[in-house]
Amino acid sequence: MAELPFFGAGVSYRDAWRWDVVRHRDALGVVECIPDNIAGEAGLRDCVLIAQAVPVLLHGIGLSLGSAGGLDPDRVRHVARVVEAVEPPWFSEHIAFTRAGGVEIGHLAPLPFTREAVATVAANVRQLRAALPGLPILLENIAYPFSLPGAEMGEAELVRAILDETDTGLLLDLENVHANALNHGYDPIEYLESLPLDRVVEVHLAGGLWQEGQYLDTHSRCVPEESWHLLEWLIPRSRVRAVIIERDDDLPAFSALLAEVRRAEEVLCVAR
Repeated sequence: MAELPFFGAGVSYRDAWRWDVVRHRDALGVVECIPDNIAGEAGLRDCVLIAQAVPVLLHGIGLSLGSAGGLDPDRVRHVARVVEAVEPPWFSEHIAFTRAGGVEIGHLAPLPFTREAVATVAANVRQLRAALPGLPILLENIAYPFSLPGAEMGEAELVRAILDETDTGLLLDLENVHANALNHGYDPIEYLESLPLDRVVEVHLAGGLWQEGQYLDTHSRCVPEESWHLLEWLIPRSRVRAVIIERDDDLPAFSALLAEVRRAEEVLCVAR
C-alpha cells in the first residue's frame, strides 16, 4: 500500500451537495461516492463529472463480503463498471454481510468472529479482485450492537485475520471504534493498538446518538470529540491517505461539513 497517493480530507457525497462539492472543490481533498447509489447513465455521468472537479473514491455498501453464498454477479458487474468510468485509486467495502439466504437485510450486519467467517470473506474478496484487476481493495470495520455466539476470536483478531488472509488495506472507521468501545466496554486505544496500523489507508469520521442506553452510529450528527481524539492518536502512527467526514441523515449546511474537513486537514498537516 506504500505507493498509494495522499488526498487529505473530504466528504461523503450526497446528491443534496452536488453543487456545493463543485463550488468548494478547492477546499476538498477528495470526495467519496457509493457505487450502490449510482443508478443508470445519468448517475454514472454525474459521478464522472464530479471526478473531473475533485478526486473521487468509491466505497461499497452492498456487496455483502460476509455472505456464504458468494457475491451477487450483477452487483459486482455494476461496481466494475463504475470503477472503469471513475478510475479511483482504490475501492473499499465493509467487513459485514447485508444478504443471507438470498434475502436483503437492509443494513450492515456483523460477522461471527470465527475462522469460517475469515475464509468466507477471503473467498469473496478473491472474486471481487478478479473483477477489479490491479485495483487495491480496502476493508472497513463496522459498528455492531451485539456479538454473535460461538466466537473463536475477538473483534480485532478477526479484522487482523481477514486483512492478512485477503492482503487488503484497512479503511478504519473511528466512529465505529468509538461506538463499539462504548457499547462493549473496551478501551478504544487498546483496540487500535491491536490492529495492523501499517495497513490503514483511509479513515471515516461521523457522529451518532444515544438511544435506549446504546450509542448508535447513525451518521446523523457532527463528529464527537472522542473520535477526533482517536484521529489525533492515529495519524502519527499510520500512513493515512484520506479522511472522509460522513453524513447520511439530518444533512447540515455544507459550511458545517467544511469546518470538519478543515479540522481533519489540520490533524493531517500536524503529523505530516
